[in-house]
Amino acid sequence: MSPIGIITGGTRRLIAGAMAAALVLGLGSAAWPQETTAPASGGGFGFDSDDSDPIEISAENGIEWKRDSRTYTARGNALAQQGDTSIAADTLIAYLDDQDELSRWEAIGNVKIQTDQSTSYGDRAEYTEANRLLVVTGKNLKIVTDSQTVTARDQLEYWRDKDAVVAKGNVVIVRSEKNTVIKSDEATAYFRDKRDDPATPEDETGDGSEIYQVEARGHVRVDREEQTAFSDHLAYNPETEVAVLTGNVTIHSKDNTYKGARAELDLQNDVSRLLPAPGQRVFTTIRPKDDNDDNSSGTQPAPVN
Repeated sequence: MSPIGIITGGTRRLIAGAMAAALVLGLGSAAWPQETTAPASGGGFGFDSDDSDPIEISAENGIEWKRDSRTYTARGNALAQQGDTSIAADTLIAYLDDQDELSRWEAIGNVKIQTDQSTSYGDRAEYTEANRLLVVTGKNLKIVTDSQTVTARDQLEYWRDKDAVVAKGNVVIVRSEKNTVIKSDEATAYFRDKRDDPATPEDETGDGSEIYQVEARGHVRVDREEQTAFSDHLAYNPETEVAVLTGNVTIHSKDNTYKGARAELDLQNDVSRLLPAPGQRVFTTIRPKDDNDDNSSGTQPAPVN
């Protein structure tokens, strides 16, 4: 699993679950009772899921249909659930077009989108079919998995056609197992369907999605044990566990400082490499070791001229 990844494979199901919840709100022609069960349709809570479990919708204050505005609204601790995937909010609203097709949906207040692999939180979520974009906003935006937590100030975006998730504004990614923290202005995770890769064993395809690239931009900072790295941009490959930092790279390792145009951090083997731009040199400042210093040795970048 990616040590600096934004999402897990379960995120596809997580977000699709929110969409499916709104789709179910669009079934029928009259107000529903306070709790109802609808059959799964079109893959239910997953883009490519064959799950045939029913979708259950409940709301403490009822579900209503407004014919003039073509909206279905579930109010009061509204919950849509299928299997182990669910979306909860104070209010869920589905908007239909003239052909009774879902054009967009909203989840308002205390939004929680959950699967067996991850849980996302926000104050508001909105999906628009025209650009196939889901945006989650709020004061405490967060995605939590067993091994990592991602927070953002401005918003979380999921672009269906681009297979990408974007976190914007003071993004912080905490990977507990690797003791790694990534901070940046913006971070993007790109994923693909593992079932399209013939090299992936059939028993490892899971829900079919995997992260193959993570990028962070703007005031990038990587903290890991006794090393802190700064750059303008970071690109991470989860398969090789190599992070490449470019643009105004500075690395502080214990009391030593390294500066260059490019750095490669091998997070799996705990090896760092600093490289210069064409025609330039890398710079290293190494403080002489004092007899009173701790004799333990930490990992230091290897300067290359």
